Amino acid sequence: MNKIIKKNINFVNQDIDTTYPSTTYKIYNKLKKSLISGDLTPGTKLKIDDLKKKYQTGTNPIRESLTLLIADNLVTKIDQKGFKVSDATQEKFNEILKTRIWIESIALEESMKNKKNIDEWEEELIVLNHRLQKAERLSTYEPENLDSWEMIHKKFHLTLVCRSESSFINKFCELLYDQNMRYRYLIKKKKSYKKRKFTVEHKGILDAILKRDINKSKSLLIKHYIRTSDFITLNNPLFIKK
Repeated sequence: MNKIIKKNINFVNQDIDTTYPSTTYKIYNKLKKSLISGDLTPGTKLKIDDLKKKYQTGTNPIRESLTLLIADNLVTKIDQKGFKVSDATQEKFNEILKTRIWIESIALEESMKNKKNIDEWEEELIVLNHRLQKAERLSTYEPENLDSWEMIHKKFHLTLVCRSESSFINKFCELLYDQNMRYRYLIKKKKSYKKRKFTVEHKGILDAILKRDINKSKSLLIKHYIRTSDFITLNNPLFIKK
């Protein structure tokens, strides 16, 4: 019988408590990786029997994992018909972008206004930005490798907005990050996207934060997200329905 699973979320990574690893935990992470990386494409039906064979396990761990992924908005329950990979539409991406700008603008401002341990926070951002510059940006998604560019990038962005003193905002920021990351991986093979000057954009945001310029920091963060939005919209893959 599987142990009870609960999500233990902090501002860096959205994790399930792994003190007592379980089948559900392992399957959840494997499925989530396939969903975010685009290996499981939008609209694909997720059949329980097929997943049982693939992961060599029973019905309950599969259903528990899919239920967790529904909460992440990566899987959709179809009435009386099982589960499917959540659709990825331009409309949904626009909503993700709009919500992310709203939430993270507030979170970044509150993080910069929060004077408690602000020097340590700024130092952590400097270190993360340095690691980002040194890390090789690969086309593969490896969430298990915390030294990969993608996971350092995630930690950098979530650290930017982690000091609002609202655990709800922190959790929502991470959910929105993962949703945005999924769309990025749907266009990951586009060569022009790889040429984007992420280093310059991240350094600009960091420099504004170090100058304690709240308005400029927010403005540069929003521009950073809008550049991603413009590229995804321009290169809308065929499997993202308009």
